[in-house]
Amino acid sequence: MASATPEAPAGERAPCPPPPPPLPRQPLAFRVGRLEVRNRVLAAPMCGASKLPYRRQASRFGADLVYTEMVKAEPLARGDAFTQELVAWGPDEESCGPQICGHDAGVLAEAARWLAEEGAPLVDLNMGCPVRKVVKKGAGAALLKDPRRVEEVTRACADAVAVPVTVKIRSGWDHQGHADVVDLVRAAEAGGAALITIHARARSQRHEGEVDTAALARAARAASVPIVANGGIVDGPGARALLEQSECAAVMIGRGAYGRPWLFRDAARAIAGQDPLPPPGPAERCDLIAEHLEGMLALLGAHGVKVFRKYARWYFRGVEGGEDYRRRACRLSEPEDMRALVGEWRRYLASDPPPVEEPLPR
Repeated sequence: MASATPEAPAGERAPCPPPPPPLPRQPLAFRVGRLEVRNRVLAAPMCGASKLPYRRQASRFGADLVYTEMVKAEPLARGDAFTQELVAWGPDEESCGPQICGHDAGVLAEAARWLAEEGAPLVDLNMGCPVRKVVKKGAGAALLKDPRRVEEVTRACADAVAVPVTVKIRSGWDHQGHADVVDLVRAAEAGGAALITIHARARSQRHEGEVDTAALARAARAASVPIVANGGIVDGPGARALLEQSECAAVMIGRGAYGRPWLFRDAARAIAGQDPLPPPGPAERCDLIAEHLEGMLALLGAHGVKVFRKYARWYFRGVEGGEDYRRRACRLSEPEDMRALVGEWRRYLASDPPPVEEPLPR
């Protein structure tokens, strides 16, 4: 299903950045349907973040599979145009999987069927979202309370489509009195899951605290389908360490790549045992920002400026003065103004401002 791509509003446009150095072709690790996984690095589905320009950069920097942001199955199943557009993928995205969430197995199956008919190479089921408004409806991480529900919804979708159904879960609801991660993995596999990603934090942790590598390893040893480790990756060595400690087949990177799409390359090189490359310099970073902005404008028109504000908060950091740029970006609504701010940021970085330590999302 190709995304609608209206023309970007007129104005000065930065040239597209040169492609990153190619990654040496790695041996096949595993397949998910027709898709090959070689670098053993996947890009996580993230609400409000995993839009087309972000996914294209992730793929270019080495992500084997990318996912759309999560959408609700119910409006998708009844043909809601806005939801269909949210989950749309580009004609060049051969390795993009749409992600859906919901609590009703029949509705999820209907949404999965529609996606498969539209050409999706796989369908991913969200069983890990910790957000209250999702959980209170019995969707997302709420399904983790009962392995029987995990199996039920997975089976309904797997039976409805010919493409692989993958599942994203957490290591549990709260680790106290609820299902163990091994039980959850076995339930998803019994339902027909072709791949299972585990965010190795309980729902009660959300995105805080250390990832539970022991739980990942127990799940990986208990499963016969590929298990993907997710959570806490902010650099290449961290990706390799998580892969080794978890005994999983691959890793998935989420929040750590905010404003840093080259993290996928760093992770792939570390996993392959290759020497790290230096991080992009100021000019290349600004090229990536400008490319992302132009992609949002092409995807959403002038509204893309408002959506880009959150990306600007991730990009404008790491040096003294970044806070001022983030604050200014959040007030902009016109394409020419955001383009001008990106150009100003480019000139500012060229002046070599002093770096500052800022915590990375994990």
